[in-house]
Amino acid sequence: MSRFPHGTTGGGGVRRTGNPGPPATRPGGAGPERPQTGDPLAKRWPNYLQAGYFDGDGNLKIEYVSRCLPGDEDLPDTDQHGVERLVLAMAHGDPSLTSGQLRRFFQHCRGLETRLKSGVANWPRLRPQFEFLDAAAADAFGKQPPKVPDVFYHFIRRNVAAVKTEKDFLEGFLPHFEALVGFASLHLPKDRN
Repeated sequence: MSRFPHGTTGGGGVRRTGNPGPPATRPGGAGPERPQTGDPLAKRWPNYLQAGYFDGDGNLKIEYVSRCLPGDEDLPDTDQHGVERLVLAMAHGDPSLTSGQLRRFFQHCRGLETRLKSGVANWPRLRPQFEFLDAAAADAFGKQPPKVPDVFYHFIRRNVAAVKTEKDFLEGFLPHFEALVGFASLHLPKDRN
């Protein structure tokens, strides 16, 4: 069964709940849910996406495509924030994110971008398919054992919540995600096949 509509492959179904938190036990009595640890992005990147992707002039904020936040260059590596720091947290998570897992999510977004730019579909029609990323990340994180680290799950969750318009998707989220993929090539392990 595919996690993503329209051809991107993956595994497993998606469990939907009425609230953002997990139920106390897994469906079918399969044991307790994995405990939620809060949002690990809050520690690693305070105020991440709180003011959206764009500055007051409508331009993408540089911190969403740069190695570290402006002004952090002189800080010790452990105190820096930025896209590469997110990748490092994903690479050293439990489990670590693999490049294949990251690319599956990214290719799903590239497919949506292609459909938008070619005129095959408009944003209102494609937005539910974009929003599905949140469910796919929740499914991968909720598996026993989990397939993705909590930092990646929260990265997808926060970004899906931040994207409201076609501009948010095309000019905000996609360049940000592309920067993440680029820095990931330096740090993420290859698939475990």
